[in-house]
Amino acid sequence: MKRFYFILLTALITAGCGTNNMRVVSIDRTIDSLRSAFAPDPRTAVFSITAREEGKKIILSGETDNLNAKEAVFAGISPLTSKHLVDSVVVLPDPSLGGKIYGIVDVSVGNVRATPKYQAELVNQVLLGHIVRVLKKSHGWYYIKSEDNYLGWIEPGNIVLVDSGSLSSYTETPKLIVTSVFSSMSTLPGNSGNTVSDLVMADLLKPVGKSGPAFEVQLPDGRVGYVPSSSVQDLEKYYAAHKPTPEGIESVAKEFLGFPYLWGGTSAKGVDCSGFTKTVFRMNGIRLPRDASQQVNTGESIDPGTDFQNLRKGDLLFFGQKAADGKPEKIVHVAIYLGNGYFIHSSDRVRISGLLKSDSAFDQYDLNRFVRAKRILTTQQAPEKAND
Repeated sequence: MKRFYFILLTALITAGCGTNNMRVVSIDRTIDSLRSAFAPDPRTAVFSITAREEGKKIILSGETDNLNAKEAVFAGISPLTSKHLVDSVVVLPDPSLGGKIYGIVDVSVGNVRATPKYQAELVNQVLLGHIVRVLKKSHGWYYIKSEDNYLGWIEPGNIVLVDSGSLSSYTETPKLIVTSVFSSMSTLPGNSGNTVSDLVMADLLKPVGKSGPAFEVQLPDGRVGYVPSSSVQDLEKYYAAHKPTPEGIESVAKEFLGFPYLWGGTSAKGVDCSGFTKTVFRMNGIRLPRDASQQVNTGESIDPGTDFQNLRKGDLLFFGQKAADGKPEKIVHVAIYLGNGYFIHSSDRVRISGLLKSDSAFDQYDLNRFVRAKRILTTQQAPEKAND
């Protein structure tokens, strides 16, 4: 609560509200100040509250996914006007969802888009068996927040809606994690039947039995099939045995060599630069935010040295534009350092490039736009969990 009132007071002062006379100031400025405080990153927080005057009323409408943000808006505007405030602000998840405010991904890779249209920009991907928060429905699509808090729209057939009770039951069930880059689930053991679903690395499956060299598994919508035992491992045992190491990072990263670049991709079906790093670190028990400009805020800052001699395998390299001439730093690309001047990244395709002019894969373009390095493996991060 202390933080709540601090944000509110800051917004009032920013809007020009003196503590003595409490004179009327711009309501829009107050809302903008609170938006900056509660939702500084629109990729991860919803705050679209607006105000309009109608006679003796001021109607506040829009939506937010933070009840405190809504309360701060009303508390901030109330001292600035004698007009009646009308509450038309929806706090997400939308009550019309009827309590089914969670979704379990039901396809190998669910595509998340900027708007509820098939032709809209791909901004993220979510994987089979993982959980998303469902915020609202529009034009037949669901607005979701993924495990990394990234917002976007997903088509309804990609998720199974559940309430909190069903979610608890699902999260308490043991899971298998797909460890092969690609695999498939069939109606019969040994891939001898029809395909039930394709599978990609980091998908999660519910085991229901064992049949020779295959696990019998169940998808969130109830479909049952078989997956080769060589493609999966028990989720808890996998992460217990795969503590983050530089060698583990390199090993997973190189499994993606040659894979195509895909804007918005975070899976084996195609990765953008940050989707690649996110996936590699996920398989090593470390969660990273979705975008490069968010990942740069994690880990420990490292002075790379004049010849990058201070870097270690597994460090993240960030590229873009350094802060200069009054312009802020801008991060647009991320890569994983492999040692000896080499790094691996998704650019056109997943490939290895070099920072040193003596390197066989020297990349002058990326050297020119190198900004900073961050060490992730020294930070204390909780291992990946199936159902967070």
